[in-house]
Amino acid sequence: MSDHDELVGRSEALAAAIGRRDVAALRGFLAPGFVHRSPAGDATEVEAFLAGITRIPGDIMFVKVEQLTTDVAGDHAIVTGIQRAQLKVNDAVIVDRRRFVDLFVREAGEWRVRVAVDFE
Repeated sequence: MSDHDELVGRSEALAAAIGRRDVAALRGFLAPGFVHRSPAGDATEVEAFLAGITRIPGDIMFVKVEQLTTDVAGDHAIVTGIQRAQLKVNDAVIVDRRRFVDLFVREAGEWRVRVAVDFE
């Protein structure tokens, strides 16, 4: 499997784990020292990031990624794309669409996210 295919597959699986609020699976995608940066530029470390996933309001109908591109340089890779999510909160359906950049590092032969940045 090419690095591109592996990175795309991991990005899709990571989005699905967010959609399920599967914290155990999400941990497996994150590298030591993981940091998430919000559209406002705030930095969140792994435990706060995972807690935030569990606190997403309402029912998550889906989380998907699309328009993925990859750039690989040795044991580092950047994946860019669009994340789409749909939630149902009370009777309202909320659609979220944002661009993202994920910095992956190869750890023990496996690609893991070290930095995730969202843009509105």
